[in-house]
Amino acid sequence: MTDTQNKLPIWLKYSLLLVPVVIAFFRLRVLDNDFYFLYPTGEYIIKSGFPHTDMLSMHSGMKIVVQQWLSSVVFYFAYSKLGKFGVFSILYICYWGICALTYRLISEITKNELVSVVLSVLCNLLIFDAFIVTRPHIFSLVILLGAVCLLEKYVQTGKRPFLFPIPVLSLALINFHASMWAMLFILMLPYIVSAMPFHIKAVEHEPCCSLLDLLFVAAVSIVMGFLNPYGIENMLYLTTSFGNETINKYIVEMKPMSLDTVFGKTFLIILAVAGTYLLLSKRKAFSLRFYLMFIGTLLLSLMHIKGSSYFLLFGLPSFSFMLKDFELKKTGKEKLSKRTTALLVAFASLFLAFVCYRFFFASRKSCQFSDNYYKQLDSAIEIMEKSSEPVILYANFNDGQYFEFKGYHPYIDGRAELFLAANNNEFDYFDEYYDLFRAKLYYRDFVDKYQFNYLVVNKEYNRYLYISLLNDPDFELVYETEQTNLFVRKSV
Repeated sequence: MTDTQNKLPIWLKYSLLLVPVVIAFFRLRVLDNDFYFLYPTGEYIIKSGFPHTDMLSMHSGMKIVVQQWLSSVVFYFAYSKLGKFGVFSILYICYWGICALTYRLISEITKNELVSVVLSVLCNLLIFDAFIVTRPHIFSLVILLGAVCLLEKYVQTGKRPFLFPIPVLSLALINFHASMWAMLFILMLPYIVSAMPFHIKAVEHEPCCSLLDLLFVAAVSIVMGFLNPYGIENMLYLTTSFGNETINKYIVEMKPMSLDTVFGKTFLIILAVAGTYLLLSKRKAFSLRFYLMFIGTLLLSLMHIKGSSYFLLFGLPSFSFMLKDFELKKTGKEKLSKRTTALLVAFASLFLAFVCYRFFFASRKSCQFSDNYYKQLDSAIEIMEKSSEPVILYANFNDGQYFEFKGYHPYIDGRAELFLAANNNEFDYFDEYYDLFRAKLYYRDFVDKYQFNYLVVNKEYNRYLYISLLNDPDFELVYETEQTNLFVRKSV
């Protein structure tokens, strides 16, 4: 392939690359639920330092490790200074960085402009709805993409300076999102294995790289991981936070990929297209590092929905190696006529306007749902504010963080792994919560254990607790909607 093949007109190239970025501008309108525990965590760190026991829930003796402390601080400053605009600006900048780095990575792999543009846009559109949210994961993706781009640049050029920033990225990752720190080394493994001095028939090893260089950078990156407020506990956080049976069963992002969802069907289509291309392709040579990256991230995405973000940003770009010789047939014309160019520009503009229009209204509908939901919680809070006694609050896993944002200390919140005994050294509150959810725990034993005087219950989500309290003479339903129901313990 020559340098001029598959070159796109510059207006077309940047029009396509900007599609995900423009769409994101119209979609970023709703704060993710996790934001409501990230913000008070960041506020606490700024004002009181790093906590070692819980300061948000009612379990004040529970040991905690704030594995995303820097993300919390960034979100706190953004929201306290500029409100939602500040938070969404950070999210938008991170997504722009993801789009740019994805294109850069595929360009390094394929040296094929058409493939790089089309595939990067596809990856970025697919990842948007599920993963571009106000969570620490947004910072992780930028950092990990930056690291893999540097690794690929080093392999392509053999220049060691491209490896120098990787330990710095390790330092950033351990502080922004420690539970994902191990992913840096998992993504380095394909490069380390491909640098080992062995040969397999039909495996393409060029361009080669130094195994010692990669091992040295990995070692320095591990050392940099110690530079965090919680030391080795942060570094090993992944080992104590995932794999719990209850978390894997009930936390959506930790469930295996399902074909019942739109995302699952899309994922299957991608695999079918990729598999068909491989069957029909006459290419025999392949790159070991890209093969390992593709298979590894594929397995990760099949095990957990959250892992699909790594397949979209690292697995599909790795597959682009098989597309690097893809070439459009020439039409015999070197340049498009001015009229044809004008028509294409007009069509592309109309298409982009239509897509933005649809996304804008979809986003507005999502905002309306979110606003209505939090108005219901605010109505419950107004009632609790009139209480003459301390509020001992039960709220479910999805609502707890909003009450923490408002200054209350509920039974549980969305920080699932912190409520595991393996992390908090106190009690398995997470399993207890789902024992109640599954009616394996008698509701009155649970309610009396903590002496709750206010309980916010979702009648659809926790039908057992709702019906039980509704028929308990000691509790009164004082506020009722489809999603939010507030029970108050009657005075004795």
